[in-house]
Amino acid sequence: HGPLAPISFNSSMELPFIRENLGTKGLRRNPENMPVYTPPVLGSGEMFDSISGRYDAINRIMSLGMDQSWRRRMVDALEIKAHERVLDLATGTADVAIIEAQNQPSSTILGVDPSAKMLAIGREKLEAFGLENRVTLKLGDAMDLNGIEEGTFNKVSMAFGIRNIQDRLQALKEMRRVIKSEPTSRLAILEFAEPSGGAMEFFARMFIKHVVPVVGALLSGKWNEYMHLEESIMAFPSSEEFSMMMSEAGFKVISTESMMFSSVILYLATPG
Repeated sequence: HGPLAPISFNSSMELPFIRENLGTKGLRRNPENMPVYTPPVLGSGEMFDSISGRYDAINRIMSLGMDQSWRRRMVDALEIKAHERVLDLATGTADVAIIEAQNQPSSTILGVDPSAKMLAIGREKLEAFGLENRVTLKLGDAMDLNGIEEGTFNKVSMAFGIRNIQDRLQALKEMRRVIKSEPTSRLAILEFAEPSGGAMEFFARMFIKHVVPVVGALLSGKWNEYMHLEESIMAFPSSEEFSMMMSEAGFKVISTESMMFSSVILYLATPG
């Protein structure tokens, strides 16, 4: 392939769309056949549809402008080489996919996310950066990548998405299935964690538990959605437990790197 050749997926490939028992815009019909609003499932693609418009701006504010540096650190850790294929899961508005494409100009990237509205914003950003020919965005579910053949990708990434997945082990097994079994293959997962330890960790924990969700809720007007952020972080396994889960899925964890006073952790692994 030439340096800008797109990934050669099967022409018939379609990642499974996220289907929920919802009518248009979250409306169900009751026995009287009257539409009744049903709130989105927290952590679902529909939830992210509801906050997509301000998502990027709120991320920058809540992270004090550091979220993009964390993403760049994850992409650097992947060590993407020339002409490699990269899969970015929970790609959202394509922040990571864009950084990956810029990091290695001859790489090709597939971004997958369950939110159609987030992907629509991502496509606008790709056009603005002139990357629409190298980065493809698809609606899909990290737990079910059945449109992708085994051993398709050299590198797999996921930033701030694994905690929202119902069956994390299944998603990790799917990542293992689609990544090449080569020494240079890498999986990088970036995720929030509950800070613990010294004084700075205490302040970081208070910031994540109280400041971040309230600021997000006020800026977005979506209280439940941003309260879910704090709850999902508290419910996520410890770094040791999650590393064991990655091992169970068939990966060998190379390192875990803590950032922002242990409130953000980068997991780096290779196929076991």
